[in-house]
Amino acid sequence: MALLLGSAACSSDDTKDTGTGDRTRETCQDLLGTAGERWVKESSARQTGLVDVKDLKTAKAAFYDDARSWDPSSKAVSSFLPTELCRIVVQDQKPHTSRLSISYGASVFPFDSPFGEKSDVSGASGASGDETLVRANSDVKLVVRKNNGSYDYAVYVKCRVPGAPATQETGVPLAGSMTDTLTGDTGTGPHLRYLLNSARVVAKAFACGNNPTIPTKLPAT
Repeated sequence: MALLLGSAACSSDDTKDTGTGDRTRETCQDLLGTAGERWVKESSARQTGLVDVKDLKTAKAAFYDDARSWDPSSKAVSSFLPTELCRIVVQDQKPHTSRLSISYGASVFPFDSPFGEKSDVSGASGASGDETLVRANSDVKLVVRKNNGSYDYAVYVKCRVPGAPATQETGVPLAGSMTDTLTGDTGTGPHLRYLLNSARVVAKAFACGNNPTIPTKLPAT
């Protein structure tokens, strides 16, 4: 299954190879799926490699801690940080400015946020062209954000954490993101398709108590 991830994991610019290349490769393969791997390979003009990042177990622990620490009565803006689970780079490029990265963690936005209407993290209304909402179903939302001429892709999933405050799955949903300066593919469809695939993998690994339904296909738009 090693279409583009067959080479040994390379080290990042400031981190030595930790010897966890097999784990990193397996995680990226699971998140993208076979079709996603092929897409990255065919859309990348140069030889790619991997950078060792965190694993699903570490990301799950961080998400559980953040979800359980959430105070629904607090008016403060949450400062949760995502965990990077996959980073594919140009193998011979230093520094690694061309990359495809997938991260997951507790969302700083509630599930019912007015996605598609915001222009900044404060929630103020702005030009709808900065952010586009794609409704998948009652458990999943996909968002495309314009960022300095390129695009970032996000998925929000209702994911109930045992021991967290009531309504946590909507107050602090699971959030995934994909950034891509590697492939050269400017279409939103492939990015959202493989991000959605990663959401199914992560929700299962995180053992969401509400068993969210994550579509296998993108909704018609």
